[in-house]
Amino acid sequence: MSIRNGAGSALQDCKANYEWLDSFESIVVCFDNDEQGRVAADAVAELFGSKVKVFKHASEFKDACDYSAVSQGKEFIDRWWKAEQYVPDGIVPGVGLWDLVNQPVEKADVLYPYQGMNELTYGIRAGELITVTAGSGLGKSQFLREIVYHVLKNSTDNIGLLFLEESVKKTAKSLMSLSANKPLHLPDCEATDDELRNAFNDTLGTDRIYLFDHFGSTLVDNIINRVRFMAKALSCKYVFLDHVSIVVSGQENGDERKALDEIMTKLRMIVQETGIALFAVSHLKRPDGKGHEEGAATSLSALRGSGSIGQLSDIVLGLERNGQAEDVTERHTTKVRVLKNRFSGLTGPACSLYYDRDTGRMTERFDEPL
Repeated sequence: MSIRNGAGSALQDCKANYEWLDSFESIVVCFDNDEQGRVAADAVAELFGSKVKVFKHASEFKDACDYSAVSQGKEFIDRWWKAEQYVPDGIVPGVGLWDLVNQPVEKADVLYPYQGMNELTYGIRAGELITVTAGSGLGKSQFLREIVYHVLKNSTDNIGLLFLEESVKKTAKSLMSLSANKPLHLPDCEATDDELRNAFNDTLGTDRIYLFDHFGSTLVDNIINRVRFMAKALSCKYVFLDHVSIVVSGQENGDERKALDEIMTKLRMIVQETGIALFAVSHLKRPDGKGHEEGAATSLSALRGSGSIGQLSDIVLGLERNGQAEDVTERHTTKVRVLKNRFSGLTGPACSLYYDRDTGRMTERFDEPL
């Protein structure tokens, strides 16, 4: 049977005669061997499903007439009876996956700076959306900067920074502090010109760090466009956004849940589109009883919004610290908890980090029980 008006109307013709065509046990679709014909064949095959077989032309022939013109009718008939069952896009037979599964397991593009985190997460991979969450004022930004500096020193890739709660100067000096092992961003820190220059050359002077000077502009589309620009135009493989909560608070509609869903969905799409590793900071809901600032445990259920943050993130890291503890060591010790881990499935306490006021660094403690 022939369609009436060419491949462009094939689907419409078949729909008009659906009951009659569907009454056959097997349907072979044989359209022209061009782009329009292949698109039409897929559309008609989708209509009738598993009973469809799709004819595959020899590369040098466009249609049945071409075979006949060079006395290759037998070739056409043989191909007709060898037509393969139609398989929709996305359906892959397992028997053909040996070459794929025989490849080495995907390794991290770069590791985290802390052993305990790497044991659970196996490091940082391109195409991941990692959310870092904690109570207010518990060192999320400092934790991110440690990761930024570690990535800078252990890769050759560009890095984009959108730290929305602080100025570019504060972000820059805080990053330099990690290289100098001195809190250069604090007014009582003394450093020589050589120390400052060396710290600059080691971080910002590498020409691999790009910062966003937001001037108070934190609309969702503005932030998304900057992330896309960093990824595509500046070749940033790692982008850090601190934090999504401030973006949400700047929206006009006042619906926090809807705004969080919007930005997380768009961030997820950017990660899929560009293949970057994106770190995003999010605040937690205030718990009943002891607050997160006093060491309350983090959990996925404490994330703000409708659940999109937990659902769309590949990794969720919770930071816990009793910022009001009488003991100085306890007050400056942060516990990192893996709340979600799509890569390995391993979750739970990962490590304890101690913040040294003299060096401005967060180092892993191995004497602290998790």
